[in-house]
Amino acid sequence: MPNDVVVRVGDRTVTAAELERRIAGIPPFQLKTLGRSADEVRKNFVEQGVVRELLLSEGGAAAKLDARPEVRERIRGLLRGALIARTRGEAAATASITEADVKGFYDRNVAKYNAPARIAIWRILVGTREDAARVLEEVKKDSKSAHWNDIAREKSIDKATSMRGGALGFVAPDGSTAEPGVVVDLAVLRAAASVADGEFAPEPVREGKGWAVVWRRQSMKAVVRTIEQETPAIRQTIAHERGEAKVKELVERLRRERVSALNEAAVDQLEITSAGDVQRSGRPGVLPQSRHSAQESPVPMPGPSGLR
Repeated sequence: MPNDVVVRVGDRTVTAAELERRIAGIPPFQLKTLGRSADEVRKNFVEQGVVRELLLSEGGAAAKLDARPEVRERIRGLLRGALIARTRGEAAATASITEADVKGFYDRNVAKYNAPARIAIWRILVGTREDAARVLEEVKKDSKSAHWNDIAREKSIDKATSMRGGALGFVAPDGSTAEPGVVVDLAVLRAAASVADGEFAPEPVREGKGWAVVWRRQSMKAVVRTIEQETPAIRQTIAHERGEAKVKELVERLRRERVSALNEAAVDQLEITSAGDVQRSGRPGVLPQSRHSAQESPVPMPGPSGLR
């Protein structure tokens, strides 16, 4: 019977149902190490696992280890993890994710699933067309990235990008990039689009009041992921978000019900050093404690004018 007691150690018992649940949670390859037959596996699991666990648990309780702060923290951690797991599991089990939910999520995040073709552009911006022509000839002679980077740092008047070799990132058809505040002149984009990956634009390009030497480094094809392709992942994401929302609700409810005092002044007395050590912060005007004992006698040290 499920409620029959399989083993009793002190006041603790394990029923047949609990034993069955625990065995079911063990990977088959681990069960094989306990015996060749089902009877042998069950017998060894009980004797080598369950009984040993109960004996150590009883011994820990007899030694009052649960009164130690670090043990109490571990127990709290296990309870905390179990409650969060149960809350997330319940949210995932009861959540009814409809096709409308999936479509709404897809529509709100369509930019993640569909991206236009983009070109990675590096460019060196100088003041005159003549300067740009000289730079173009120089980089054509040595097209290594290190050589280009040196010239960009030395000659580019665009100081926002010169220190990274004039890299503008991947540029979309409208000139937008992933770099904050970087929008590429469409003339530069058209010049890059006219050549193949790894090639320089054949002529300097007018960009505002300056002239640009344009290098198309690589390209990315357009990405199109349909809602049908993304539905399984979207369902998982929605379930995760709902689980996190349930955990947040639980924490807020427990905070209202359980928190009776919060001494922020006491928290402020703790200080975390740059080395990661936690210590009490000193009161204003109080010198830090010496690392040397008050009973230690000062030891004379040799100096320029003798012992001091």
